[in-house]
Amino acid sequence: MLEFAKKLAKRAGKLALGYYKKGVNFTCKSDSTDLVTEADIAVNDFIVKEIKKKFPDHGIISEENKKDHNGGAKFIWVIDPIDGTRNFAKHIPFWCVMIGLEKDGEPHIGVVYDTLNDEMFFAEKGRGAFCNSKPIKVGSNEDVDSCFMSFCAGVMGKSAPYSSGKFPEYKNFFNKIVNDKGHWLHHYGCMLEACYASSGRLDALVKDGILYHDCLMPYVIAKEAGASVTDSCGQEWKKGMKDMVIANPKLHKKLLKLFK
Repeated sequence: MLEFAKKLAKRAGKLALGYYKKGVNFTCKSDSTDLVTEADIAVNDFIVKEIKKKFPDHGIISEENKKDHNGGAKFIWVIDPIDGTRNFAKHIPFWCVMIGLEKDGEPHIGVVYDTLNDEMFFAEKGRGAFCNSKPIKVGSNEDVDSCFMSFCAGVMGKSAPYSSGKFPEYKNFFNKIVNDKGHWLHHYGCMLEACYASSGRLDALVKDGILYHDCLMPYVIAKEAGASVTDSCGQEWKKGMKDMVIANPKLHKKLLKLFK
């Protein structure tokens, strides 16, 4: 099923690229920051169709589908057809196609395809993490002051669909890590950042305001790359959590202290 997911992500990425090159129209979903484009719908429909054709008994969860398909199945596919939709819609070259699979309710496969750079990050539980054909692993930097990280404080309103309700904790983290010296913090609104943390390009990802279709694929990749992956309270990440902290185990412990 991993090979199927990889090939499907690549085909979906090529479809998305066609829309990206010509430009797309977009509308807003929950608020003005929550966009959906015609490409999101087209790529979603393509992926869902292919999964149903290949695995008719499997379940499907997608960002662009209001209802889950066959939610009680042993295998459930999780789809984010275009992650980084705001970037995609505004022609910022930082977006990806994400396809994942849960088995018996647990994350099992994660595939993240960066079409523009032709980089595919993928992992299957117990089999390691890769970028294209090369194994990847989390970085070794454990110094908080020098760590190169991506940080997102999410949204404030507890009623917002992306809100974890932890904005005060994330604000506290921000104040502590920036302190009186400053810090290199970056955020590009796309879970490719999680793949960069998993492969050592970034030292850490600290992110609030994400949903299941954003998280399953990066979670599998990060865990297989040797990272610790929890919420800001230090609980192992699981379905339903809306924030995520990814780093090597030693750095991870230090970052968690900054939330307190």
